[in-house]
Amino acid sequence: MSPRPRPPSFADACARVVTDPDAEHSLSTTLAPVQARIAVSEDRAARGAARAELLRARLPPDVDRVLELGCGTGTLLERLSTTYDAVGVDSHAALLSFAAARGESVVRGDPTDPPVRPAFDAVCAFDHLTARRSLAAVCAGAYASLRPGGIVAFDALADVRAAASSGVETFRGARYVLERSVDVARSPPVVNADYRVTDLRTGEVGVTSERTALRVTDAAAVRSALEAAGFDDVDVLDDAGDHGELLVTAVRPVETAG
Repeated sequence: MSPRPRPPSFADACARVVTDPDAEHSLSTTLAPVQARIAVSEDRAARGAARAELLRARLPPDVDRVLELGCGTGTLLERLSTTYDAVGVDSHAALLSFAAARGESVVRGDPTDPPVRPAFDAVCAFDHLTARRSLAAVCAGAYASLRPGGIVAFDALADVRAAASSGVETFRGARYVLERSVDVARSPPVVNADYRVTDLRTGEVGVTSERTALRVTDAAAVRSALEAAGFDDVDVLDDAGDHGELLVTAVRPVETAG
């Protein structure tokens, strides 16, 4: 059995920013170790637990195989794996390495066109995948991955402020300190993140930025996209008033003869 890949370390990420701050850096690539830390923060852990509970409450007891689209570092996937035969798909190798190192079942590929057989009882897509990818494409990818009668569950962004909180976070390691400053713009909806890395040993500093454009939507658009993909029994829980997002489930119909 080949050894599991070692995820990049926090020091690896910081060293790359200090060495080449003008390169393209993001939480999905170079800064994946920072994303891994964010994913296990108290707020994100509570969010992941709520998502896992939502799935368990909405899914029938006979569900066995679950596919997560855009699984990232695999924190939700790890929770799902305690109950289901769960598989995660993501296009970013650096993020997947964290899930793979924990022994989770992951596949690298486009979450909107997952390279899996269409035999899953349920498909989920959280952490606002539908705000970062085409809503129609996510719905189509989920439909293609489900068995007839299977269920899709995902969140959709109704207010960009639900995607991130403005403010400053500090992450520390033995050699490096990384400061992350986040500002959320509503029109157009963009999350602006600036990173400042300080090498405590040499005093060198690297500064880089990441801009993430997001798509916001509403219940009518979500329902329309799901129905266009072929789903029925669409249920959209409008939670925008409190959290700025929609929680959605729908069913791939069972084909009937004649």
